[in-house]
Amino acid sequence: MQLISKQRSMALKANRLSLARRNRGFTLVEIAIVLVIIGLILGGILNAQSVIRNAQTKDSIKALTDMSTAAQQFNDRYGMWPGDYSNAVASLPGLGCANGNGNGQVNTAAESTCATEQLIRAGMLKGTAGSPLILRGSTFSVTGATAVLTGLTAASFPAPNNWINVVRVTNIDCDIAVQMDRAVDDGNTNTGNFRTTNGVCGATGNTQSETIAVANAVFRLN
Repeated sequence: MQLISKQRSMALKANRLSLARRNRGFTLVEIAIVLVIIGLILGGILNAQSVIRNAQTKDSIKALTDMSTAAQQFNDRYGMWPGDYSNAVASLPGLGCANGNGNGQVNTAAESTCATEQLIRAGMLKGTAGSPLILRGSTFSVTGATAVLTGLTAASFPAPNNWINVVRVTNIDCDIAVQMDRAVDDGNTNTGNFRTTNGVCGATGNTQSETIAVANAVFRLN
């Protein structure tokens, strides 16, 4: 009987210890370890996002400079801007669009559409002929500096230095637009040779917000 009573007593004690362990909760050390792990995970996510964002910005800047340089080289070689070239069909084998009117301006929708293909056919730009140059959802094209062709108001191309032809970029974020401006111009998207719709990136042109969408931005060619 004493043995049975002792065994029951030991079992009750074991149950109480087990219950106590279950109700004990987390120690400060355990909580600290969990917080450190969470911090490391969040830090890794934020760092990955930053790397992706930086790559997107660098790619956008390169695409802008590549297209503007190609357009200038095209004009130097043929004496006309891509899209506006009046002898393009004869000079560029495989061209799927018509000649431009040769008036010095890429001032029609047809010329703007054809400009990228002419650059590609001339070997001055990489891409798929007949398709717009698209990078991470943004399009890059050579076009005339008009409200219809650029999506910007006429006030974006002020006198006395009225713009004629531009590289147009669509669908970018304000922070990327500002970084592009800093790379090729004066860092203010409302002045200089790189512009977005007036005020879209703040009065001083240095708003760094990924949430502000820039529908159109242009870089002056001449």
